[in-house]
Amino acid sequence: MRVPRYDNAARFVHDSADPAASPSGTMHAMRRLSASIVGSISCISLTLVFGACAPEVDQGECSSTRPCSARGEVCDVAARECVDAEVDVDQTAEADADGAFGPLALPFFRGEVCVATAVKPGEAIPMSLSPCVHPCVSSTAYKVKHMFSCVGSSCEGAMLMWIGDAAGAACPADVFARFDASQCVYPYTVGAALGPVTLDSGPVEGSIAVEVPFLSNADATRIAGGSSTADNWAMIKAYPAEEERSFRVTLSPASSSAPESCLDADKSKCECRMLGL
Repeated sequence: MRVPRYDNAARFVHDSADPAASPSGTMHAMRRLSASIVGSISCISLTLVFGACAPEVDQGECSSTRPCSARGEVCDVAARECVDAEVDVDQTAEADADGAFGPLALPFFRGEVCVATAVKPGEAIPMSLSPCVHPCVSSTAYKVKHMFSCVGSSCEGAMLMWIGDAAGAACPADVFARFDASQCVYPYTVGAALGPVTLDSGPVEGSIAVEVPFLSNADATRIAGGSSTADNWAMIKAYPAEEERSFRVTLSPASSSAPESCLDADKSKCECRMLGL
């Protein structure tokens, strides 16, 4: 999703680890706008008096201090243009030659995800995640983290899940890649919920795109270590968007009440997909 830079003042960000998050920065944005206006007037004055002023950067250009805003793009500083980043989304890491590793943070890469795609405003969005892992991997714990961000009435959400202590022995080279789906084992079926999607003005009505994003092992390690919400979004958006990983959820008073979960008997009330398989 492209987010206009000038809308930052209206952005509200919620992180499941920071429930007290609230919209702020509007006054700072007004000050920045005021400073920008004053700066423009000063520039005009300098032009009239001295005949020169610093050149304006074309809005379509990027630089080392003006990064690209689109998903999966980086700035070619020499050409001053945004280009596709060279990222590998077919594996979360390269395996060690001896096939042993861990314990480490292993992100959800492939597996089943279920989401309730229609809920009433102010209700949490039930989800479930069943990660596919190679049978050579052992673990005892997992973690989940959810967050959402709104610019006006346009919202996006992310559900992050990782195994916290994955360890491997005699693993093949593709243990972190797209090994044959018939080898998948599903050690956990995790019930989770995103939201409620609520701002200071009240519950959001409309829709939200809920993503279970691609992340690398290194990203999962950073998130497990307590990286900031801003850093988490930056990690997610460093990779190109994958349509199958995003669920459009309707937030409407006309929707039926959200199911208790996306597990067991309630699973049929949710939309389920096999991601990456």
